[in-house]
Amino acid sequence: MDSIYFYMYLTAILLSTLAFTILRCVFKLHEYDFLFYPNHNNNIMESKFYLISHIIINYIIGYLFGFNVLIGMLVKIAIFEIYLYMIEKCDVFKTTKFDNLVIIIILSAISYTMGSLTKLAVDNYSK
Repeated sequence: MDSIYFYMYLTAILLSTLAFTILRCVFKLHEYDFLFYPNHNNNIMESKFYLISHIIINYIIGYLFGFNVLIGMLVKIAIFEIYLYMIEKCDVFKTTKFDNLVIIIILSAISYTMGSLTKLAVDNYSK
């Protein structure tokens, strides 16, 4: 896939994350928190939807973009997850457990890589 789509994806992610932050921290709308944060106990393993959504979305994106933008996606995953971690309480100085951040970054990176490997296998098999 052409890297221009990756930059379009990054722009869409940046704008939607900015909108999410404004809605969440300025207007106090927390309806979509279940997509970006684990449950109220901050236990990632208890929040099945949170885990599954991260795994499936990163796998699909990995399948779409493949290894062409691997480094860019790994950087995007790290920055995006760190940003969400920092604004979870809408205060940069109040954060939750750091373990959750590390786990979800690793899980997202592995899911993206698995999607990329699947694309590579499918492309090689179809030749």
